[in-house]
Order: sequence, then C-alpha cells, then structure tokens
Amino acid sequence: MEKRSKKLYRSGNMKLKKYFTIWLKTTQLSLQSFLINRQASLIYLTGKLLRFTVFILILKIVASKTENLAGFNFSQLLNFFLVFNLLDILGQLFFRGIYWFRHYVVTGAFDFNLVKPFNPLFQILTSRTDFLDLLLLVAVVFLLVRENLNISLINLLMFLLIIVFSFLFVTAVHILVAAVGVATTEVDHVIWIYRDISHMARVPVDIYLDSIRAFLTFVIPVALVFTYPAKALMNLLSWQSVFFTMGVSLVFFALSLLGWRIALKKYTSASS
Repeated sequence: MEKRSKKLYRSGNMKLKKYFTIWLKTTQLSLQSFLINRQASLIYLTGKLLRFTVFILILKIVASKTENLAGFNFSQLLNFFLVFNLLDILGQLFFRGIYWFRHYVVTGAFDFNLVKPFNPLFQILTSRTDFLDLLLLVAVVFLLVRENLNISLINLLMFLLIIVFSFLFVTAVHILVAAVGVATTEVDHVIWIYRDISHMARVPVDIYLDSIRAFLTFVIPVALVFTYPAKALMNLLSWQSVFFTMGVSLVFFALSLLGWRIALKKYTSASS
C-alpha cells in the first residue's frame, strides 16, 4: 500500500512538472509576442490603466455626492471594485487562450490538440498569457493591501478561502465556454456575455433591484464570486455564506467538466 502511494505521488509530481513546463513555454511565447508588438501593447496597456483609474474616480464622485450607496462608503465600494478586478485579471492572465479557441475549432487545428499527449483542455485555456494585465494586477493587489491593513486574521482567512473557490468558478466558466465552442463553434459571444454580466459586480449587487440581485446570486452567481470576497474583507459575510459559495463553485466546476466531456464525445473534426 505504501509503495503504491509513493508511486502515485511520483506520477502526480511528474505530471505537475510536465504541465508547469508546458505553461512556462507558452508563457515565453506570449512574452515574445508582447515584445515584438511593443508600441501596440503599450497603447493597449495605457488604455487598461486609464479605464481602471477613471472608474475609481467615478466611484469617488458618486460617493462624494451621496452619503452612501446602498449603505457602502467609498472605501467599501473601492474594495468591491478591486476584488472584481483581481478575479477578472487572474482569469484573463491564465485563461486568455479561450479567446482564440473558435479559430482552432473552425479550421480543424483543434484536432492536433486532441492527439497530443497532454490534456487538450489545458492546452486551450493556457495557450496565451496576457502580460498586459500584470502591471494592473500589481496595482490591484497594492490597493487591496493598502485598503485592508487593519483586517483581522479571521477575515483574512475567510477572504483567502472564498477567493480560491471564486477563482475555481471563474475557471469553470472558461471550461464551459470551451465546451460550448466544441459543440457549436460559438465562443466569442458566450465569453463576452459572461464578461458583460460579471461587470455588473464591479459594484455591490445590493444596489440592484431584488429580482436582479436574485438573478446574479442564484442563476448566474457572479454576486457570490465577486461580491462575497469583498464582503469577507469587510467583516460583512457569515461563514454560512462562505460555505454556500464553496458549494456552488464546486458544483459548477463539476458540471463544467461534465459539459466538456459531453462536448468532446460529440465533436466532429472540421476535416470530416
């Protein structure tokens, strides 16, 4: 039994190293692409930083014109916005490859992913790394730390726990988009629908009507994913809500993997 456990451990460790090596290689290629198109990349990066800064200014103006927004002051509103950006940027950073996936399915290049000796889903999601988001990620983390220097240990642990499962949900969404892409070749529309809906969580969903808030919590649970981590930071979340978010993320992740397997079984090559 002990020998079998050691063998499984070594096998798992080797697989992890293999996939990490593959990710490093694709990351290097993405960096080369960024360096080749420096001028265009810098313009795009400037636009990202400008949009980020302008939205913070808008939040500050709105907060200054009202005593509070749904009971939240500017510092709290900023936390919601920063947590949203943290998860959104991580999704963009690691799973940028999904935006090129439709081309692979339509042209039949996806067939080559299927015959390679490692997981095609991993190839799809991690085929691109968006280096333009790195600087913005540093800014978001810096502001989050600055805004929450006095956070208690229990709230910090709650935040870290829920942020892990929130990122699991973000991963599940990208897997589901990949499954839809295999089944229908429609990738761009699906991912942008998700992006548009998730942007509603840049501010606390408490500001919306009850029907919209319920939709964002129980139908497409972006409120759980983007709003609850910020509430954990501010001691506005119960452990029951944390466990509920964890359960929803796990269920959604399992369903996305099931959807991916079903889509692969129904996949027909573009060349067939």
